[in-house]
Amino acid sequence: MIKVVLGLVAAVVVLLPVVAAKLMYEATSYTGAEPINQPWAQNSMEFVAWNGENWTAWIRDDSFEQRPENEDKWHDHANISLAFVDWDSERWQAKVDGDGFLLAHRGNWKDETKHVSAIRYRDWKGKNQLRTLAQLKR
Repeated sequence: MIKVVLGLVAAVVVLLPVVAAKLMYEATSYTGAEPINQPWAQNSMEFVAWNGENWTAWIRDDSFEQRPENEDKWHDHANISLAFVDWDSERWQAKVDGDGFLLAHRGNWKDETKHVSAIRYRDWKGKNQLRTLAQLKR
């Protein structure tokens, strides 16, 4: 009888962290109604634009293809630049530049620009996100 009880206690001790980890993963990785393997869920960024609207973007042929969340007000389009809000709520405009991005503060391309390997942006939920060129290319 003691061996059975010890076996059950050992099983609970081993399985409890696994179940807790699974529940934590499910709670923190919600992908919405669409499965994660859909093309628009991978290699894209859900960002907040300068006007406060939510957009999804990815890169194809060195252009940003953009899809609005509010399709009644906006339409899909492609552009060589992307206007987004960064981690500090500053407005930036990005262009593809070689293996990274060229950024202009507030879209002012005449002033100082900077080359970065990743875009630091605010997502639809207000969380800070980071995407590299490789992560956004399709």
